[in-house]
Amino acid sequence: KVSTDRTLIVVDTVIPTFFTAKNMSDYMNTDDNRVPVTVLTGFLGSGKTTLLNHILTAEHGKKLAVIENEFGEVGIDDELLKKNTRMQAEEEIIEMMNGCICCTVRQDLVVVLEKLAEKVRTGTRLDGIVIETTGMADPAPVAQTFFVEEKVKTFARLDGIITLVDAKHVEQHLDEVKPEGAENEAVEQLAFADRIILNKVDLVTAADIERVTARIKTINAFAPIHQSTQSKVSVDSVLNIKGFDLERTLTMDPEFLDTSAEHVHDDTVGSISIKVPGSVHLMLLNDFISDILRDKGNDIYRMKGVLAVAGTNGALAPQKFVYQGVHMIFDGEFQGEWQPGEERCSKLVFIGKNLDKSALQSSFSACLMNSSNAVRIAAVEKVKSLERTQQALLSASQRDDVGGVRRALADGADVNHGNAMGQTPLHIACLWGNASACGALIASGGDVNKRNSTMLGRQTPVHMVASRVTNPVGRLECARMLVEAGADLRAKNEQGEEPWEYVGQGG
Repeated sequence: KVSTDRTLIVVDTVIPTFFTAKNMSDYMNTDDNRVPVTVLTGFLGSGKTTLLNHILTAEHGKKLAVIENEFGEVGIDDELLKKNTRMQAEEEIIEMMNGCICCTVRQDLVVVLEKLAEKVRTGTRLDGIVIETTGMADPAPVAQTFFVEEKVKTFARLDGIITLVDAKHVEQHLDEVKPEGAENEAVEQLAFADRIILNKVDLVTAADIERVTARIKTINAFAPIHQSTQSKVSVDSVLNIKGFDLERTLTMDPEFLDTSAEHVHDDTVGSISIKVPGSVHLMLLNDFISDILRDKGNDIYRMKGVLAVAGTNGALAPQKFVYQGVHMIFDGEFQGEWQPGEERCSKLVFIGKNLDKSALQSSFSACLMNSSNAVRIAAVEKVKSLERTQQALLSASQRDDVGGVRRALADGADVNHGNAMGQTPLHIACLWGNASACGALIASGGDVNKRNSTMLGRQTPVHMVASRVTNPVGRLECARMLVEAGADLRAKNEQGEEPWEYVGQGG
């Protein structure tokens, strides 16, 4: 457990005999020819994989090995990295699945590093190693590996621990109360950082950035802080920075080199992995994601997935839909073609609290494009079709396209249905003084006294006619038809104004 006060002075710190003062100075030697290792850490959803993708696609001329660790039974990050990995000749991704690199699969890390060391000894060029830890990892045991494992420390040196921080959500995780004895991983990751990337600054205000930066400095006053959006930083700011300082680390955590020290995770946080063959219907998928973000957003620290998607009429999307989410923030895009012979399936991972695998799997299975979901698919496609028809009616009313108005109405559009602001087609036609559309809508049952939403002041179509001075001939004709159809000329808006009062305000 580290102290979060990095100004702490420890007197007479004893360095274990397997790491003497001499080999510590050798470790910090600027002429060190060992392979530099960068550890990317940061809490769930901070942007580690995105940063790694930037490193893989940047033109830096380095040959890198990437060691990928995931917290879950189904691998997702390897899918996010595959395309960009192919851009790096002969580069190898090693994935250690279903475990935390700082504890349960730590020995696997040693084995992988020894395997890389053997490749270097037999002539393979290797300019660096990047280790991306799971978001639940404490970086200290990972860093410890490069000092207590004899074969590892002769081959590789820990160059720096890069901690990514989600500017929008970090305070929530720093403040989280953990069970007795469990570490707060977000605090540990900041405390051990040699460089901090304050990511997602585009999602917060300047005041938020100032407050979060100050909070970070109370935990780690030494690490430089770089701001970023979508993890975009210079590769030179994260690779070969010679940032790790063993003496400072031992001052902060005298037990850093003690391999018997206990490492306890918060066991209330868990992961759920789902893998389902077949394709999911895009509209049902949208509903599934919306429901999760609304109902479980606070409990889900991280979700990510690679999905096989089908659109309307069963058309299969040729590309994979790759998504990532943090609490209530979601982002996804189509990328990477499905290869001939490759099984179309969907893989999802959720990490957080109070997760019900059975419920999540059942909800996701209800999105599949199959006969069991045929009724739901038909219903959602009908709703979507009506939405498109309704939008077509609004657009035709704005264009004064009488033919378009009649086609939309014939296709089932509701003449009195309002948009998100409560504007009916008649409101829209009157706003622009479109007399032809106005007449067609009134003839089809348009409500001449219907009000729009409170956000727009609960105005009637007559208010709309009086609100502008453009197209006066059309406006007068709209007004005549509204009056003949029974419009209330004395109707008051939310502010108590009648339509005629708009005239003096520029209408």
